[in-house]
Amino acid sequence: MDIDWITVSAQIINFLILVWLLKRFLYQPIISAMDQREQRIAEQIGEAEIRERKADEAAAQYHEKARMLELQRDEIMAETHRHAVQQKKQLLDEAREEVDEVREHWHRQVQLEKAEFLDDLRCQMSNVLQKIARNALTDLADEVLEERIIQAFLNQLTALDDESRQRLLHAADTSEPVRVISTFTLDTSTRRHITQMIHTHLKEGMVVEYDESPEWLCGVVLNVGEHQLGWNLAKYLEQLNEQFEQVLVTTATVSPSTSAKKLFSNDLHTKG
Repeated sequence: MDIDWITVSAQIINFLILVWLLKRFLYQPIISAMDQREQRIAEQIGEAEIRERKADEAAAQYHEKARMLELQRDEIMAETHRHAVQQKKQLLDEAREEVDEVREHWHRQVQLEKAEFLDDLRCQMSNVLQKIARNALTDLADEVLEERIIQAFLNQLTALDDESRQRLLHAADTSEPVRVISTFTLDTSTRRHITQMIHTHLKEGMVVEYDESPEWLCGVVLNVGEHQLGWNLAKYLEQLNEQFEQVLVTTATVSPSTSAKKLFSNDLHTKG
């Protein structure tokens, strides 16, 4: 069999032309399209990874913010609780102080009212006792009683100790005269005798003046400056008042009402 080399050569040339045409117009666009698609896919994957990382970062930031908010919430709740406790304690302290002030004010008012009542009662009792004593002594007074009062005064004068005498002499070391005050009239001989006793037991030549006053309540008193020496019924009434005050202080536990005070006051005035 004979080979037609011209035909074979032409077929080879045609095949090579076909391969070139396929590569040029078919394979190359397909490969380029595949490369471009592969590149786009890679870019999309990269973008997706970037978006995923951003999403993870955003999620981490969100969780961190949530954790911080949780911590802040706990701190705010704790601070609010502490503030509420402090506010409650402050309000309780203020209320307690207010109650203490009210109680103290009430106590002071009670003590003041009780003191006023006791003072008023003491004053009225003293007036009643003095009035009764004056009335009784007025009925009983005579020369014998007056002589005994004068003798009691002179006994005190003669019984002076050195300290009391020096105190009276120091008080009398002025230009003012000493005064003898009595609740009844002293005759001339009695005054002369009293003056002589003062010169003998205090100081010779002292100027002595005499006066009468019912406030001493049946007695004779020597006034030397701010000092006094003598005998009178008032001191016994004072002792009685002191004992009466002690009884009132011991037995009076609460302040009496105004009506009771008024009733008792009226009763005292009635008896006086």
